[in-house]
Amino acid sequence: MKLNIGPILKNEGSILNIDIETETGPLEYLGNTFVFDGPLKVTGGIRSIGGILELSGAVSGSYSTTCCSCGKAVKGRLEVPFDETVNGETEDFDSECFALNGPTLDISGLINALVWGNLPMRPLCREDCKGLCSVCGCDLNEKVCNCDRTVYDPRLAILRERH
Repeated sequence: MKLNIGPILKNEGSILNIDIETETGPLEYLGNTFVFDGPLKVTGGIRSIGGILELSGAVSGSYSTTCCSCGKAVKGRLEVPFDETVNGETEDFDSECFALNGPTLDISGLINALVWGNLPMRPLCREDCKGLCSVCGCDLNEKVCNCDRTVYDPRLAILRERH
């Protein structure tokens, strides 16, 4: 996502407002697929002060995925604020989040880092999701089964055999 920052580089203290949308395909993250229900929205502004660019704003969007415990559909919302600075006077800087090329600032890396860093590692349909029975597969949120789900430590099997 490239932004023309030429006008604010020439006018100290000026602000470039950001209000853009960007499409993203499904993301695979820690074994889960996150599908965004629409475009990601990037809002905020960039201010030029003494050759330094101050970026502030937020990335937001809604997504769908599946619960890690029971497999039900999960809807979530991503709301990630950002506040970054970039040296606007030189193209010689090392950044994974920004690419400065003359009067153009590419913030694609920033958006990617914010999204990837803020997706839930273990999405759940609800905080107290009980998951599925490991024996019969029933949804333990909806009913209770009588399966014996006791897990024994195999290192202590010899002790069970003696009793």
